[in-house]
Amino acid sequence: MDSKEQKWELRRTALERRTQLSSEARELANRQIFERAHKLDAFQLATTVHIYRSLVDEVDTWPFFEYAWGIGKSVFVPISTPSGLHHVQVTRDTQWTLGAYGIPEPLTDPSQIIMSGPAEVTVVIVPVVAFDTDCNRIGYGKGYYDRFLASTNVTSMGLAYECQKVERILSEEHDVALSCVASDQRWYIA
Repeated sequence: MDSKEQKWELRRTALERRTQLSSEARELANRQIFERAHKLDAFQLATTVHIYRSLVDEVDTWPFFEYAWGIGKSVFVPISTPSGLHHVQVTRDTQWTLGAYGIPEPLTDPSQIIMSGPAEVTVVIVPVVAFDTDCNRIGYGKGYYDRFLASTNVTSMGLAYECQKVERILSEEHDVALSCVASDQRWYIA
């Protein structure tokens, strides 16, 4: 099996496991992940963070937004377009709408969109479909985050349920491993 076939199979399996979590198990795991991940030194020291808006069955990222705003951090979110990820700063007052792929995106003036990553970002919280103990990650297959992370030198943190961990991901040349992954059971550090 080549790496592309392996990724599709691992993606399918991990998504299936993730959707099978009960709402009670998901809620507990979300709290455990937040309690672990927000204490990361890089996150604590960052003045600017980049956080994705989570979908219903993903690790809930909203507590990270609330916490970051509460301690005075600048927060950016991605907007997905066919040309890649673009970035917008958001605040508690930001109005949201459903964007590409059903992901909440800020209603914003196009002039506020940053075409590449904001230079001052020091931590990027990255969505994860599957991961291994070396912090290799499988996302949704578009390569947006691999391109973004390849263009910057930041701490990249994945958030995932332990059930999304797989034995080994065969990386391709364009894949970018994460700095770390916080699960509901432990840290994985690259």
